[in-house]
Amino acid sequence: MRQVKTSINIGCSPGDIWRVLMDFPAYADWNPYIEQIVGVPAPGHKLRVTFTLPNGKRKIVRPRVSKLDIRRELRWYSSGFLPGMLRSEYVIRIVSRGAMGSTFYQDQIFSGLMLPLMAGGLLANAQGGLEAMNEALKRRCEDGPEMIEAPYPEALAQPA
Repeated sequence: MRQVKTSINIGCSPGDIWRVLMDFPAYADWNPYIEQIVGVPAPGHKLRVTFTLPNGKRKIVRPRVSKLDIRRELRWYSSGFLPGMLRSEYVIRIVSRGAMGSTFYQDQIFSGLMLPLMAGGLLANAQGGLEAMNEALKRRCEDGPEMIEAPYPEALAQPA
């Protein structure tokens, strides 16, 4: 198993960061790593995620959401064509720092029989992509555009 971990402090509340992250249609406007997400971020649901790697190549994966904790955490995982060959888990977490804002964490965890053959480029692309996304998310949250309520699916909305 190999893991890439990143974090960044953002001067916004977890709710403000979450709204930006859940506004999937706007990803192409600000996110240099994850160009597009299509689907409902609910446990058991599949997404269609288009990554733009730091080397300029695009990669489309169809992960399954494994955890959703609104305003706190989203996890998904994907596997290659053959079980056990290559598995990737992607995790985002937001932790409040009170009046100081929040810390945004991203982890990408890789495992499987093919990992030793692919680890170098895979880990470098993940590290570069996650760090670029962190910086872009910070700019998007702190500098604008104006925060717009993301369209939450009714089933995922928490009562006020």
